[in-house]
Amino acid sequence: MDDLMPRRRRVSGWVLVALAILINLPVATSTYLDWRLSRSGVDVEAVLVDSQAAGEGGDGYALAFTFDPDIDPEQTVWTAPVTEAAFDRAVRSEVVRARVLPDRPSAYEVEGEVTSGLGWLVTGFADACLLAMVLLLRRGGQERLLQLVALEDVQRHLPGAGPRTGFEDLGGETYLVVGEICRIEDDAVVVDAGERRVRVRLGPYDNRVGYQQPGRVTARLSD
Repeated sequence: MDDLMPRRRRVSGWVLVALAILINLPVATSTYLDWRLSRSGVDVEAVLVDSQAAGEGGDGYALAFTFDPDIDPEQTVWTAPVTEAAFDRAVRSEVVRARVLPDRPSAYEVEGEVTSGLGWLVTGFADACLLAMVLLLRRGGQERLLQLVALEDVQRHLPGAGPRTGFEDLGGETYLVVGEICRIEDDAVVVDAGERRVRVRLGPYDNRVGYQQPGRVTARLSD
């Protein structure tokens, strides 16, 4: 029967943490650089090297520029989308006003720059998907628990009394469950028996084993 099938391997919490970091790292880095830019940035006049405007009736304007060699020795050409007013001003003066981190020329903000919230939207969507995955995994894990009813108190499994985990069929839908107590509820315990996790409803019996301690109990299938 399906309840007796081995459990699926659980996704490590560290994997989920790593995914969350990877998803949020770009936005976190951008936010940190924005903070540094507002705190330690310097106002400069960069040299306009190119400009591009959308066709008539369009709304896209972009500037290409280089910083002074003292700030950017490699003389990389940087770009930024800007408003029409900022575009016209830069084209007339051949100067792009910007704020930049002296030690990191890739961190800059151009006067009149048009910003986008797309990064936040993508990150929010990815976070929502990750949260949904976590909830599904938790729900699936709970649904896969084999449900048993205790026939005795849950006792501590002593060293030398056999394997630390096990699930032995004693016949008549009765089982000996041995493993770590991984969750304690008001009227039940969840035992990690190695190949599967088992929820044992206590009924009139007691649990005499602490959290994450080895225990053993004889139980039958739940009705």
